[in-house]
Amino acid sequence: MTTMENNSSKKISSSKLEETLVSTFPRICTDCGKLMNKQFFLTNPILQSTTLDSFLKNAASNSVIARFAIEEFYDGEIYFILTIKEAITIGSLVLTLDDAAVRENANKGILDGDCLDAFKEFTNQICGMLDNELRPKLPKPIHLKLTSTTVINKENGNTVLSEEILNEECLTLTATMRILGFDDAQFILSISKLIGEEFFSEVIEEKDKDFKGTILAVDDSNTDLRIIRKLLGSEYKVMVTSNPNDALSLLQKNHIDLVLMDIYMPIMDGLTLCERIKRNAMSHNIPIIMCSSSPTQNNVIHAVRSGAVDFLVKPFTRQKMLEKINKHLNNGQLLVSKN
Repeated sequence: MTTMENNSSKKISSSKLEETLVSTFPRICTDCGKLMNKQFFLTNPILQSTTLDSFLKNAASNSVIARFAIEEFYDGEIYFILTIKEAITIGSLVLTLDDAAVRENANKGILDGDCLDAFKEFTNQICGMLDNELRPKLPKPIHLKLTSTTVINKENGNTVLSEEILNEECLTLTATMRILGFDDAQFILSISKLIGEEFFSEVIEEKDKDFKGTILAVDDSNTDLRIIRKLLGSEYKVMVTSNPNDALSLLQKNHIDLVLMDIYMPIMDGLTLCERIKRNAMSHNIPIIMCSSSPTQNNVIHAVRSGAVDFLVKPFTRQKMLEKINKHLNNGQLLVSKN
């Protein structure tokens, strides 16, 4: 049986993402049961951190991967994965074959045209179920759309998925899939860690992982927030928000070591937010690094006057960002860099 549990998988602390994905299971079980005319159950969900490349290298057999595009406010993909045998079993059940024929097809391991079409219909239904369930449960608008259903294995992984997708850290929810009268299998949903964390603006941590510190990033650009999390997430716990008002609340409720803040934001500009943070007795000692793609002398001067300790020019580079962050966290030098 293929499994996402391998030496490179890391257990994850509980999160709103896991809770929300698991909350879709009752609807999925009911609708899949009707689609296949079989009792269908999903149990024992486990959320782990891994990569799709690691999954393929450890897979005992070929798999079928369905890609669900994430649209509207969020941007990315959800990957739905089953083994070939599981896909054939489900495809044959959708075709309403009798159980003996289903088992015979599954044992042959050949996903023929009719069975593949039936399985594509199943994955399209799964996509629709997730879409309907997630829409009212996420804070921002979301729409899911099936874009492809493809056989994937160790040999063709690099042609089916890009190297970036294969090696990106993913949050993978694996559940036991039980179809009455057939062997237990696995039902796997995988999503980029960056996108999964963005759903609820949460940091989904590995259990017992030690971070150098906690950084709050405030920027109205979700693209820039994703970049910051990607560049810093391996060393720092990174909390993000696109709403300056939420930043004030996060500072009150969490231990924040440093703030990265964009200057130009529509609800409240970074200079005003910086001044408000510095006026608050609970947060006035937190170093703030202002960020902008316009590093004019006027912007730097205003940033300093509002209370910022440094200025970071967009587009970000990991080296420059870490240099400035480590400088102020490790040395406590609350001075504006000349760079």
